[in-house]
Formats: sequence, C-alpha cells, structure tokens
Amino acid sequence: MEKTIGRKMIEDDSEIVVTGKDMFGAPFSEKTKLLNLSKEQFSFSLFRPVAENSPLQVNFHPDAQEACFWVRGTIIQVKNRLDGMQTVGVAVLECTN
Repeated sequence: MEKTIGRKMIEDDSEIVVTGKDMFGAPFSEKTKLLNLSKEQFSFSLFRPVAENSPLQVNFHPDAQEACFWVRGTIIQVKNRLDGMQTVGVAVLECTN
C-alpha cells in the first residue's frame, strides 16, 4: 500500500537505512524495512537498542525511478520484542530531498 511522506510516495515494507546514536551514545547505521507509515509517523524494527526522545535520520529508497531522500525524526516509542529486536516509532520532523 502506498502512502506519502512530504511529496514522496512510499510503500509499506520499503527498504530504509536508519542512522543515529544508540541508547549508549554510540553512532550506528542499520538497514531495515518499514513496518508502518502515516503522514506524520512511521515505524520499523531495529537490532540496535535505542531510546525514546532520541533523534534519528532515515534514508528512504522509494523505488528505482525516484532518488533516495532523508527524513529527520524523533523516536516516540520503543517496544522490545521477544526476538531481540525493537519496534521503533518515529515522529517526522523534516523531510529533505
């Protein structure tokens, strides 16, 4: 299902690259897939432990015909899962093409 961030069309399950600092302050970059998307929020799974209220940048790869773009956001929710990953909810602050 396609949805938009800014003026970009994004599909659920799109590949993304998440960069930021983990809950210990160490920088990281992790490739993952989008789980859920709305106009102002989105979620994905991460292995790297992160904390709520932390800033992140996410690089979206919408499809082969469009250029990648970055979204800057703040973590609003972290849910620990039994498989060792976290489901991370992010509020969109800025979208850059």
